[in-house]
Amino acid sequence: MDYYEVCDEPDEPKKKKTYKPNTAMSEDEFRRKFSTEAKARAYYEKRRWGSKPKCPYCGSIQIGIWKGGGMRKGWYKCHGCNKAFTVRVGTIMERSHIPLRKWLLAEYYIVTVRKGISGLELSKKLGVTQKNIWFLHQRIRHALGAENYDYMLGGLGKIVDGDETYVCGRNKNRHSNKKIIGSGPVGKGIVLGMVERGGRKKAIVVSDTERETIRREINKHIRKNTLLSTDEGRHYIGIQKDGYKHRTCNHSAKAWVNGKASTNGVESMWALLKRGFYGIYHKFSMKHLPKYLAESVFRLNEGQCKYLTMDRIDALAGYCWDKRLTWEDCVGEWQDREPQMYEMR
Repeated sequence: MDYYEVCDEPDEPKKKKTYKPNTAMSEDEFRRKFSTEAKARAYYEKRRWGSKPKCPYCGSIQIGIWKGGGMRKGWYKCHGCNKAFTVRVGTIMERSHIPLRKWLLAEYYIVTVRKGISGLELSKKLGVTQKNIWFLHQRIRHALGAENYDYMLGGLGKIVDGDETYVCGRNKNRHSNKKIIGSGPVGKGIVLGMVERGGRKKAIVVSDTERETIRREINKHIRKNTLLSTDEGRHYIGIQKDGYKHRTCNHSAKAWVNGKASTNGVESMWALLKRGFYGIYHKFSMKHLPKYLAESVFRLNEGQCKYLTMDRIDALAGYCWDKRLTWEDCVGEWQDREPQMYEMR
């Protein structure tokens, strides 16, 4: 049976409750499902190309097996551009020496662990050095956050909660030679969160909480005629002029709900992010903050625990194509760029 039916009382006929089965796939079952490199490669090929390989260089479907690959499996040759390739080419896995089955197992842990998994723990589970696992994890986060903002929130009759938070530690916890003069957001990353009730979520790194900055991001990511629910921050004053309805709740007076006005949805997003910060990662650098945000928000969108495990992995794998993050770009010096470039799902 697909569902378990349990009677409330033996003497009450046909009065039953229905419980949904557990949607999580066990680690043992997942390891059996992708126990070999061939099975993992077949999964990625089917997810990326379907039934027939496609050249990542020229897009041709006139593909044959590359005999020059010798005993190496999974190599193809394009008859159009005469180039050899594997399913890794043109993805975040390109030029990685980590087996595909371990990439797939890493994705399993990422989507099943609610608050995230540290690089040290993941390296022990996969039997790979912590340095390589850190780079693998950063590439996956990059895929989740790179140019994946092709949707907007809200609309007529919809409600979107908005709020900001500060991350990257407290000044009192810093070493004496790293303390920063100032208070509030000084030395911290500022994140603007937007949550559509019953819908998707977004989180964006912004440079400041000035009125012009916040209004610009709201106009960019939320449709007109949306009911915007926020606290009484002064940077939201005048948002009605941009075509939004606006309701507020006064947090300073300990009022968390005011009719339809509430920020509980976006506060839940901050709770998940900061539990990962304090309990798992312990530190977000400003350079990599957008990547950690992308991973956290993904778990609240396509990676929700209410979805089947393989559906969550399919969603994550779907973001891995046509993206690349090199080691030099990952660890190189962080240039001062516009925070709006760092947009997460």
